[in-house]
Amino acid sequence: MATIKQIRANRRNAQKSTGPQSPEAKEHVRFNALVHGLRAESTVIPGEDQAKFDQHLERLSAAWLPQDDMEKSLVEDIAVTQWKLARIDRNEARIHDPAVPSGEYALALHRIYLTQTRLQRAISSTIADLQRYRKERLQRQADTTPKAKEQIRMGLTWNTPEGKRYYSVLPRVLGLDGIWREIPREVLGDFPDPAPASDPTP
Repeated sequence: MATIKQIRANRRNAQKSTGPQSPEAKEHVRFNALVHGLRAESTVIPGEDQAKFDQHLERLSAAWLPQDDMEKSLVEDIAVTQWKLARIDRNEARIHDPAVPSGEYALALHRIYLTQTRLQRAISSTIADLQRYRKERLQRQADTTPKAKEQIRMGLTWNTPEGKRYYSVLPRVLGLDGIWREIPREVLGDFPDPAPASDPTP
């Protein structure tokens, strides 16, 4: 366990530290800003434009039209991940420097490729989650929405050999009390008799 004197000495030494000094040490940490930027808790890191991210989020929101907090959260996840992917694309050129040792270059390029792949998959996965959630939400709404009540049931007619048509089953209407009642025949009236055929002979 460190003593009080050791702790104080470590603090004094830390205050004197100015970071890596040798070219080799600086080369080793040259990509730290990019890596830590990807893991930053804040979406927009120093040097980036918050207004541009807000516009990006607004465009996605206008395209997806999220209807509740879950959909808004998923759309925001898509916006954040796309923003990070764009950050990778902007900073990828930094590693294409002839002065970078081949070993460092290959390692950095591999890390960027893995990160790009992970972010692209995350975007596709979030879009699938959003589509699935929206489909389920709409289905739940359809299941809970009261169906339009049937107000009338049509009757049935039958024809006599003489060509007359009558109601075999009278139509019914749904009363305000929820009871189905037949429409009186006197109100409906039977189908009128067909008009007699005209005699073509003079």
